[in-house]
Order: sequence, then structure tokens, then C-alpha cells
Amino acid sequence: MGSGFLKKEKKKIKEIQGIQDKLLYIWDYYKLWIVGFLALIVAGIYFLTRLSSAHSEYWFYLILANTMEDVGTGSRLYKEYLEQTDFDLKEKSVAFNNQIYFDFTLNTTGNTYFESFIVLSEAGTLDAITMESNSLTALGQTGRLMDLDSEEAAPIKAKYEDRFLYYETEDEEGNPVSYPVGIDVTDSILMTEYHIYGKTCALGLGINSHNIEATEKFLDYILNSPSAQEEKS
Repeated sequence: MGSGFLKKEKKKIKEIQGIQDKLLYIWDYYKLWIVGFLALIVAGIYFLTRLSSAHSEYWFYLILANTMEDVGTGSRLYKEYLEQTDFDLKEKSVAFNNQIYFDFTLNTTGNTYFESFIVLSEAGTLDAITMESNSLTALGQTGRLMDLDSEEAAPIKAKYEDRFLYYETEDEEGNPVSYPVGIDVTDSILMTEYHIYGKTCALGLGINSHNIEATEKFLDYILNSPSAQEEKS
């Protein structure tokens, strides 16, 4: 609609006598626009509500990125982790997503998997993600992995600080600074038993994760399970 058309319509509506007649005219001529606009608002509210409440639908949401191994939902890894927990799956779900493929050290422009990671992280759905170590620390620069020095990650830090991996950057004055964004789990069953990556493996927490305890339990499982202890001995 051009500005000239809008001016004419505004004048026409102004000349109509009575509020009811004005409203009837607007409805008769603009009902499709009105309905479409209201539908857009409703859809937007629904989408935002779903994003804000998505984290409540999962006890634990894990992305095992860039692997072709069978470690997704329903796998042996998944079932054995559940055996270590008391999650009621009738109440909320546990998801192991092994269908995500991107490497932030390479070009991720237009990569729908990377865009999915962003949505899951921003919505608070993502609790943890695994990748090879250099890829995970590079991913830290997006600001979508939790700073493991934060108060929220204190239980993780208390147990696994000696395994922390750092994203290296500079402050505003050009001084080198580093932030812990990953946990080295190369010696875990993810590698020794499931061989999900070639050489290294690291785990990072989603920036808005609400299930830190579930991630801690996962770390305990993959690093301290009987098979992991056998490998270490």
C-alpha cells in the first residue's frame, strides 16, 4: 500500500459517521489483513513460548556432533546412561542427538546443523555437546557454551577442573585472556569403547542449560563406568 492510498483511506474513514460504521467499514475492507496480522502475532507468541519452555521438556539433551557411530537416542550408550539415573521418562525426555554435523573451525555459513545448534542453545534446550577438542574450543567463541568458571557450573568445576579446555582470546586492550569452555573426555568410554571421534573428545555445556546435574551424571558415567576404569588400569 502506497502513502497516497493510506491517506485517502484515512480521510474516508474519518468522514464516516459513528464508531460502529467505521469499524464495519474497516472490517469489510481489511479483514484479511487483520486476520493475517493476528495470526502472525499468535504464531510469534506460540513460538517464543515454546522456546522459553523447551528446556522443561527434557531431563537431559545431549548433542554428539560429527560422529557416524550409533550413540543416539535408544543406543546402548543411551540406555546405560539411563540406568545410572532415576529420570521418569513419562514426565520428561532424555535425548542423545547424533545427527548434527558442523565444525566451527571451518565455514558454517548456511549450515543448517549449526543453525539448529544455535536454536537449541539459545532456547536452553541444549545441556551438553561433544566434539573433537579443537572444534569445541573454537565453538566457544560463539558465546553459546557455558563459561565453566561460572556459578552455574560450580559442581562440574569442583570435580573436573583439571580437565578444562580453554578458548583463547584477547580483551579490549589486547591482553591475552582465556575462558574454560570444554572438558577433556578423550579417555572416556566415548573414545575407548565407542570410538566416536578420531583422536580427541571434549564436552561443553550449553550456555542456557538448566540441567547441570544431568550433565554431571553423564560425565561421571562416561569417565567412571567400570569399562572406563578397566581402560585406565
